[in-house]
Amino acid sequence: DIAIVDPERSYRVSHKNIMSKCSWSPFENYQFRSSIDKTFVSGKLVYDRGRILEKGMGDRLLFVR
Repeated sequence: DIAIVDPERSYRVSHKNIMSKCSWSPFENYQFRSSIDKTFVSGKLVYDRGRILEKGMGDRLLFVR
């Protein structure tokens, strides 16, 4: 898996662009200097500039307590 970062494009986290199931983030309203451009999982493009192209590609991590 790999994420391609655009160091020249800033990104502000807002309620409209949070993609998690819980729909909130501790980074809401935070301005990042860089942004994620693309993400590949198992060699397949799954995220491209704000759009999820393929859901369910990653494996769930299980932790033993």
